[in-house]
Amino acid sequence: MARMNAGCFFSAAKYPVPPSFYKDVLRQYAGSITEDGEYVSFSKTDGGNQMNAKLRLVYCNYQTYVISVACANSQPDSSFNISAEITGGNPSVSTILSSVSCAPSQLNTKPKLGMVANPKNDDPAMFMDAIKEARENGVDVLYWYFAWKGLYNNWTVSDYLMEAFSQEGRSAVTLSIIHTNVLGQYPDKYFSFSDPGFKEEFSDFAADFAERYHPDYLFVGNEVDDYLYAHRDKIPAFKEILSETREKVHAVSPDTKVGFTTTYHDAKTNNATDIIVELAPEADLIGYTAYGYHGMFVFDNVSLGRFMLEDVKNIVPGKPYAIVETGWSSSSLLSSSKAKQAEFAEEYFSFVETTDAEFVNWFSLHDGRDCTDAANSFLTDLPQVKEDEEFMTVFKEYLCTIGLKMSDGTPKQAWGVWEENT
Repeated sequence: MARMNAGCFFSAAKYPVPPSFYKDVLRQYAGSITEDGEYVSFSKTDGGNQMNAKLRLVYCNYQTYVISVACANSQPDSSFNISAEITGGNPSVSTILSSVSCAPSQLNTKPKLGMVANPKNDDPAMFMDAIKEARENGVDVLYWYFAWKGLYNNWTVSDYLMEAFSQEGRSAVTLSIIHTNVLGQYPDKYFSFSDPGFKEEFSDFAADFAERYHPDYLFVGNEVDDYLYAHRDKIPAFKEILSETREKVHAVSPDTKVGFTTTYHDAKTNNATDIIVELAPEADLIGYTAYGYHGMFVFDNVSLGRFMLEDVKNIVPGKPYAIVETGWSSSSLLSSSKAKQAEFAEEYFSFVETTDAEFVNWFSLHDGRDCTDAANSFLTDLPQVKEDEEFMTVFKEYLCTIGLKMSDGTPKQAWGVWEENT
């Protein structure tokens, strides 16, 4: 902070958060703020003095640079009086704030290359570092999942991620009204997506999300085939939600492609690909998860993993599609190794070079530190499975060992493959 003259101060700082987060801090401090693009102004009375401030928030390289000038209204002789500037009086403040510029890092993203860029040590404060690292290492499409309940009347979490996702490259999101084999997390008034009013309110929410962030891809439901296979009577209700959501999203964000995500492995194993075929006409594209394990998460055959990637397009021939998740465990407990994971990473890049998929996401940048909560989230209605110690051990190992790096950021061999190819 520098004192400019009597009663006026200039300051410049940077923060590892998107502008929306910094604006929330300002609202808490000032009560209300006036926004005009990158510019923010506010007044605050404290101890009988009114302080007027005008700021410019520049978002660049996943940092928010805050340049501000603040003056006390009790100093009318100030040549930098901001209240005069706001009404078009003194141009000096505008000159100061508009003089700031930032050159974004030059990225060399690789078309179709995608990733779930989870943070090191499962620490939300490290998200920006993970996103920046992914973009700097060729990632074209960043992908994440949101529960409706978590965003109900509160955009804080999605603002934090989506501002960063949409700064550079492309973005894809799943709104998880189905979470694989269980229902997603809804506002408290709803118990199922077939409840009266759910379709209308959720589709409005999805449209609001799309209008706010304009993601390139928006998927309704995560791995929906698993749940719908066990609840086939719910398929018509889900189809209606998908159709109405697609229509409303296109009305406010025409370039956003709307789809659903499904497994490849389970749909084939359960002979449930008919569910995917039935839902396909209501979607712009289908998002597949494709992991090349067999049995109880056995990752010992890289060729099987490549075959699954190649075969997903044959479930609904001619339908646009993406691979929203693929990857390979590095765990010896699951009959794999870091070397075998690196071998699959080579196959992954070979597939990306030749595929007609819209994008191919690697899950994930980092291993999980503790996957107990993640594992339990798939089993909320299956207490008997939680009691199966053998299954839970390998399931958590599967979820926690697909990262290109260890949870603490230590690179695995597969990360070396990634760097060589980007």
